[in-house]
Amino acid sequence: MKAVRVPKHDAERVRKLAEKIGAKDKTRLIVVRGDYVEIPIYDGYEEYFEDYEIIEQENPVFAKKTDIYEILKGKIPKELWEFIPRRYKILGDIILIKIPDELEQFKHLIGKELLKLHPRCKAVWRDKGKEGMLRKPNVELIAGQGSVTIHKENGCLFKLDVTKVMFSPGNQGERIRMAKMVKPGEVVVDMFAGIGYFSIPIAVHSKPKRVYSIEINPDSYEFLLENIKLNDAKCIVPILGDSMHVTPEGIADRVIMGHLFCHEFLPTAVKALKEDGGIIHYHESVPEAVINRPIERVKKACEKLGRKVKILNFRKVKNYSPGVLHVVVDAYVS
Repeated sequence: MKAVRVPKHDAERVRKLAEKIGAKDKTRLIVVRGDYVEIPIYDGYEEYFEDYEIIEQENPVFAKKTDIYEILKGKIPKELWEFIPRRYKILGDIILIKIPDELEQFKHLIGKELLKLHPRCKAVWRDKGKEGMLRKPNVELIAGQGSVTIHKENGCLFKLDVTKVMFSPGNQGERIRMAKMVKPGEVVVDMFAGIGYFSIPIAVHSKPKRVYSIEINPDSYEFLLENIKLNDAKCIVPILGDSMHVTPEGIADRVIMGHLFCHEFLPTAVKALKEDGGIIHYHESVPEAVINRPIERVKKACEKLGRKVKILNFRKVKNYSPGVLHVVVDAYVS
């Protein structure tokens, strides 16, 4: 769990920045240790605080109002305390939480306690992971009612159904980064647009000429259309289909490949770029043991098509699973 370690005299300014960009982890309290202050942040925001030390908090202090662990300790047998989840997501007015099988009999209790903690929320869903290439959520209702919500992030609105499409708050830093990188007048191709995770922030904040948003999942596509209207994102051109076959060629200044398992689509991404060059943002889930694999895949795809490539940046977005990272490669293709 990351935190920014700053001198006391800088703490208030850094706190305001963290809150402004959505980086501050609201489940943890700011801690003072000697002459320094630890400001908790979410994974993926480290680059916004390069002037300060980023640490892994050994003893984080959780906010009481969201400390479900402490509440459940008084209601669940002691031998099961190690399985009590400490984290959960809030999307709009819906809560998503991962509950291990050891706590199966207590799932409804956990759901009810979460609704007590967050009275503005209407439902709690148990997150059992994602299924298939389309990454359809596997969820179970454990308290309350309803699955459709509108989540607000960085001045953008995302309408979604948690039973049909996924949304990862942990990628918020990357969504902000993309919106900042796109220059006014650019043409962007978002090959795996989902409900508009990258397309909407770019359209709202970056003044692109056009954003081609491609999505194969009909459920995600329907919410993409709704989110275009909600955010008045007229520059977005939605495309329903397989990006392997419907991606336009030779038009893009920038291509976003936000799916974690899409290396086979790299040649298509390269062909989407303008002849005089452009940038690809390629995401991958990669074991630390082969950490350079994403870079090599980008280079190989470009070389096969006779294009030159320069790696501009290679960064971790967040931890995907033990020993596995979600990374992104920024590559200029000429």
